[in-house]
Amino acid sequence: MFFEVRRVELAADVVVDDVTDSRFHVLNVVQGDGILVETVGGHRYVLAYAETLTVPAAVGADRVRAPGTDRVRYVKAMVS
Repeated sequence: MFFEVRRVELAADVVVDDVTDSRFHVLNVVQGDGILVETVGGHRYVLAYAETLTVPAAVGADRVRAPGTDRVRYVKAMVS
């Protein structure tokens, strides 16, 4: 079992659609004001700088956005 780690950079008000592909994701904000994570099930999670969220594999599709006015960076880790 190996982990894959990605660094994602979002400009202000950019939206990224993602799919868990039956793998859990761990998101951690490493720079900026934070991110908003929305699932297809209607759940919304706001993460501030240095906060972490584990997205269960069963979530399926989700959407991440940078709601502030500045660039945001976050790290996404998953089992590959």
